[in-house]
Amino acid sequence: MRAGLVPIAVACLAAVGCGEERGNATRTVPERVGPAPAADPRAVAIAAVSLVDYALDVGQTRVGRAGRISFVATNDGTVRHALAVDAPAGRVSTDALRPGERATFAIRLPPGRYKWYCPIADHEARGMVGRLRVAE
Repeated sequence: MRAGLVPIAVACLAAVGCGEERGNATRTVPERVGPAPAADPRAVAIAAVSLVDYALDVGQTRVGRAGRISFVATNDGTVRHALAVDAPAGRVSTDALRPGERATFAIRLPPGRYKWYCPIADHEARGMVGRLRVAE
């Protein structure tokens, strides 16, 4: 009797289908969530960082002047990311950003090298890490 159930189960799965529906139900391109926050007008430089899945895509890794630096982080990936900078006074970071979201923060940095990374789960270990050089 059990052998007769297997063909019925296979026929049911074939008729119903399994897996996800693709069509227009799945979007792979993140959409922007609201307008971008403005960078700090007192900043001597702006460091823009695109957070992609397990990499930091940065326009520059060097800032020519020390002082107040505005960081603009955009999540261009498909999962939540954040940006953290290890500053002399401690770590400064954005909240977790959903795909398409952007956040800014500004911190005063003296000359030196600073680590920036995604502090979520194992994202840093997977490659979301780099160094920013300030006035070096």
